[in-house]
Amino acid sequence: MSKTSIEDYNFELPPELIASYPNENRTSSKLLHFNRNNHTINHRVFSDLVDELEAGDVIVMNDTKVIPARLQLQKQTGGKIEILFNENLSNERFTVIYKSNRVPAMNSVIFFRDFKFRIENIVSNIITLTNLNNSHIFNILEKYGEVPLPTYIKRHVESSDGEKYQTVFANHQGSVAAPTAGLHFSLDMINQLIKRGIILKYITLHISYNTFKPIKNINYTKHEIGHEKFSIDKDVFNCIDKAKSDKKRVIAVGTTVTRVLEHCYSKNIHNSTSDYTSLFIYPGYKFKIVDNLITNFHLPKSSLLLLVSALIGKDKVISLYSEAIKNKYRFFSYGDCMFIDNSL
Repeated sequence: MSKTSIEDYNFELPPELIASYPNENRTSSKLLHFNRNNHTINHRVFSDLVDELEAGDVIVMNDTKVIPARLQLQKQTGGKIEILFNENLSNERFTVIYKSNRVPAMNSVIFFRDFKFRIENIVSNIITLTNLNNSHIFNILEKYGEVPLPTYIKRHVESSDGEKYQTVFANHQGSVAAPTAGLHFSLDMINQLIKRGIILKYITLHISYNTFKPIKNINYTKHEIGHEKFSIDKDVFNCIDKAKSDKKRVIAVGTTVTRVLEHCYSKNIHNSTSDYTSLFIYPGYKFKIVDNLITNFHLPKSSLLLLVSALIGKDKVISLYSEAIKNKYRFFSYGDCMFIDNSL
């Protein structure tokens, strides 16, 4: 089998370990603490991080805000069409992922209630829509959209998901999925970290369908990762660089933060920047800045699993996942998490 075969990143997961609901208390999630230097594994709860980290350590989180991105509409022919917001192009234009029994017609109008959208372009499963309404698409979705829970959560969306599938520090709307590693933080825990002298910084990456779309090519290097919009302030770079010079840990919370930081340091960006990244991190990638990571347990054969494997090696990831399964950790978006720690 090829060294770049996505089949090498498959694993058996008991269905009962797929989390359908989050923990009632965010910080009570299980935490698999793996130290990269001495290869030790400790089973903890997430709130233990407060005592594990030291003054001067830097935590970088993604403050994107999930929008209720799914809408059920109707075609002019009477057929149904479901759309999932993908990317905002301008005040009047945006793209969506769509589901429909038949491909909708170009220049036709899809609608619900009194809201109408014209189909401007169709490429594969992505439609570019023109908003024919006075309200911005974000305002329409905020009022009428549905929280876009991942398809592996086999239940209907509930009112509590509007709060639970959102980090407590979410600030800039634009994502169709939560930066799930950040879901484990509570406001109280954040305050405790700050009191201990741990520095918290935020970047923004708006998570799109590109983050979690399936890898269909057996050779994962041929996968089209797409692009996603991010913003980062110069102050984040300053804090990271100081922490590195002071031999303190810089901890990326999630794969989205990892991609933004690696994108910037790969391109020698050190000033406030808003741009797009299409960085695809898979085994063989040489990390420029990230060596500590808090991350959830990801789907088999996913780009997220490849990123974690690039950091610590495929065999180690599969071994840690086996350990998590043995200890009944909960997987995926609403599940438990892992701290990959590079401290001595």
